[in-house]
Amino acid sequence: MIHTHIRRILVPCDFKEDSQSALKYAAFLAKKDQAHIILLHIISVSSQLEQAEREMQGWLNKMNSMYTGEVTSLVEVGNVKEGIGEIAQRESCHLVVMPTHGIRGMQHVTGSLALRVISESNVPFLVVQQRVVREHGLQKLVVPINFRPQILEELPLIISLAQTFLSEVHLVFSNLNEEETNTGLVEQIEHAFAEAKVACLLHHVSTGTNFARAVAHYASGVDADLICAINYSYEYLYTLFPRAEEEDLIYNEAQIPVLLLTPEVQESNVYSIPLWH
Repeated sequence: MIHTHIRRILVPCDFKEDSQSALKYAAFLAKKDQAHIILLHIISVSSQLEQAEREMQGWLNKMNSMYTGEVTSLVEVGNVKEGIGEIAQRESCHLVVMPTHGIRGMQHVTGSLALRVISESNVPFLVVQQRVVREHGLQKLVVPINFRPQILEELPLIISLAQTFLSEVHLVFSNLNEEETNTGLVEQIEHAFAEAKVACLLHHVSTGTNFARAVAHYASGVDADLICAINYSYEYLYTLFPRAEEEDLIYNEAQIPVLLLTPEVQESNVYSIPLWH
């Protein structure tokens, strides 16, 4: 279930200095609803507990210097891939703000660890690189449209963010064929934003391009503050070819943060790599 008010935010901490941008985004978003921020570190064996708790205290101090609301921490033994999503749901979190350091080593073959973490949960994930949150907030949101109905279920959170920050929303889609035109999906989305009194622009890219890269390029060109997309990578992360187009979004060169929403109702009969266009 998508919550339009973000009152509990989970921030996984790997204790790397370049992950502090996640703390800044969490603090920025938490101030809007006076949210409770929970810092999380997952260890593989209990013998690491004492050291991890010492390091966590330093991150608590950093978080408290950025945000005056409620901040708590958790250090737990478990597996990062499944653990973050499970703890987010257990703690009734409305958003996970997760730092990422790019695709490294075998992840180029096996797929992004960040996407595996995100795909294990229906809680929305805001994935941030090193770019810090801007003072003006989230003035421009870019939303890729891939003509699958799940986006209608996830629109309330995107609309709520746009209303909160008085954002301009850019809907990006590929060229429409007759079948897609008949669905009226773009019109439904436009209508939802219009009803919410949110400014909305349309932009289309050629079907001959990689859609995710085209979206990232467009977002960089308009100097967007956030990309909001539906995550379908769960359909092929565990196939022989796990490379996901979502990776081209979350690791975009402009380091624009990406909000990924994994559908609660997933299609279990999809085994091939779906094309966004």
